[in-house]
Amino acid sequence: MKTIAFFGTVEARSVKTLVCGRLSRPYIFKGLDAKFPSGCENLVRLRFYISPDDSAPASGAPSGSSILEESGQVDYIVGDGDTKRLLHEVIVDFGGTFLKVYAENNDFWPHGIDVQMYLEELEAKG
Repeated sequence: MKTIAFFGTVEARSVKTLVCGRLSRPYIFKGLDAKFPSGCENLVRLRFYISPDDSAPASGAPSGSSILEESGQVDYIVGDGDTKRLLHEVIVDFGGTFLKVYAENNDFWPHGIDVQMYLEELEAKG
């Protein structure tokens, strides 16, 4: 099991994309933990992506596939003073991808981003 940590701040009324380093091997995305500071009042939306590139646009959602898009009512999570654990398996059977956290802050105050994603590496096809 491998943990990929994301930390940062999303300023008031803005968005922020955090990107991990290149994942060169195939893997199974196993899930994540996302901690929401007290005072977020469900105004910070977090989305999670698997992407073929490391782009992190200053506005708008990043490139890639939303991890939660296909199976939920919404493709984001919110919180306030709690940690959300998502157990959600996605098989990525090729290398060269990047994981991204996209934070959208609809509050008038900046908020911290604290996410850990969990992966299990797969043997490369050969």
